[in-house]
Amino acid sequence: MKQIYFLISKRVNELTSKQVFASFVTCHLSLACLLFSCSDYLDKDSRTDVNLSYEQVFKDPHLAPGFLNNAYTNLPDGFNRVGAALLASACDEAEHSDAGSGIRLFNNNSISASYNPDDVWNDMYAGIRKCNIFLKELDGLIAESNSIPEADRPNYRGQALFLRAFYHFELLKRYQNIIYVDTVIGPFNEDEAFAFPQVTFHEAVNRITTDCDSAQALLPNKTTEDATKGRPAKSAPMALKARMLLYAASPLNNPWNDKSLWEKAEKAAQEIYDNKSVLGIGLMSKGSYSKIFTEPYNSEIIFATQASNRNDIEAANFPISYQGNGYANPSQDLVDDYVMNATAYNNSMNGYDPANPYDKREDRFAATILYNTAMFKEAPVETFVGGKDGLFATSTATKTGYYLRKFLVPSISLEKNETARRPWIFFRYAEVILNYAEARNEVLDEPDATVYKLLNEIRLRAGVRNNLSASQLGASAWSKKEEIRNYIKHERRIELAFEEHRFWDLRRWKDAETVLNKPLKGVSIEKTENGFTYTPFDAAQRTFDPKFYWYPIPRAEILKYKSKGIELMQNPGW
Repeated sequence: MKQIYFLISKRVNELTSKQVFASFVTCHLSLACLLFSCSDYLDKDSRTDVNLSYEQVFKDPHLAPGFLNNAYTNLPDGFNRVGAALLASACDEAEHSDAGSGIRLFNNNSISASYNPDDVWNDMYAGIRKCNIFLKELDGLIAESNSIPEADRPNYRGQALFLRAFYHFELLKRYQNIIYVDTVIGPFNEDEAFAFPQVTFHEAVNRITTDCDSAQALLPNKTTEDATKGRPAKSAPMALKARMLLYAASPLNNPWNDKSLWEKAEKAAQEIYDNKSVLGIGLMSKGSYSKIFTEPYNSEIIFATQASNRNDIEAANFPISYQGNGYANPSQDLVDDYVMNATAYNNSMNGYDPANPYDKREDRFAATILYNTAMFKEAPVETFVGGKDGLFATSTATKTGYYLRKFLVPSISLEKNETARRPWIFFRYAEVILNYAEARNEVLDEPDATVYKLLNEIRLRAGVRNNLSASQLGASAWSKKEEIRNYIKHERRIELAFEEHRFWDLRRWKDAETVLNKPLKGVSIEKTENGFTYTPFDAAQRTFDPKFYWYPIPRAEILKYKSKGIELMQNPGW
């Protein structure tokens, strides 16, 4: 099977010189993606060394499922994805310590329609193309030959529909007015490819929702066998729909504050919440926060990439004295948002000691951030000036006084090239709870017991001992609603740190132009005879132009359409 997967994978990413349409295969959103021939997926079967035709691939009981397997290779892996950095370094979560990384372009408004290190346009349309080909042949050659048994086809169809929805959403949240493609375009039909129109944001939401609903109806409640790990169950399209509808209801996409959009988002998240037992998902227990990200396919994960043995995460982010590059440096701004573990909501820093600022913080703090004196690999991290991991000790040493802890497996020895299995998590249950709480709070005139219950589930798992209640909030209904809105933003920042949420949340809330137009804070720590002194400082400058609420549609695509007399709508300001 590994040979088969390699065979298809190799051919999917290669184009032969014999193809008639090779001259335009790389010059269109999808004459590289919409138009490349189905024969691009074919190659010799290494077992028989016989040339395979298109028909033979889909009639083969091994190669036909392998074609869909290849569609998963377009899933974006968030570890070190953009300029060898986490997307967190493009907002107020962290600074990337490598001065040459492309991620830094986001922090001074330097991306353009010609160069964007997070441009996924071609990759996502390539994934969509694969899904559409597979869906076509599922009713065609696959059905005729029974290369995938009839009983298994609904599951395969559900997977393809979910992936198609996922890839369209990845485009939607970046580019706003996208081209929605749900059919296979013939390899010689250039006119048909250019005839696909851009659709508005909310039109795309409706079409992605349809794919999610169809996938949900076809997929199993749970994936239990090892062979199905890394594949979606019913909860995956449900979670995608819930996130997308939350984005659609948010201020960026709902400036008129249409309450019906919030109601749709609430309903989508509630459906997952109310059926969590059937779906086989739930929060991991208190004290297990780190394990969510290092134990593949635990009960909190709804959908993730296939887990692979790797140590690139550690190589990039271990502190410098632990043979890592120390790239991701959490900000003091983020550190300041972690509350004390024994405090009430309205007295969140009760017990804080400025001489020992990291003591008695809630559980997620030490599971997310490596701070001065934190024990790591049986030795204390030293981020104080002059320490082995200190500020500016090397070219990639911390620029903020902190290093990343989340995602890392400390037991890995980089010197021995040891690895551990990790997936990149796209959807997990804690996000669903926060989505539900946010949408419900916006629907109601005043937060109710359900909103408090949802938020307290997150607080309890985090080790924050006192429940949040209405009595701790402001007096008027509006102030309570606004206060809970801000608290939900706080909880999302902490619970979902470094998981590629904050970057998009600041945009959908339209908070980026406020939050990202001020310096990123760090802390300079000096060692003294009596302990340490802590002095905040501006670790990096941040600027945000409102046009960056949306990525520019790649200039190459604009020009290709223009050459055909078609005007693609570019995003404002670009």
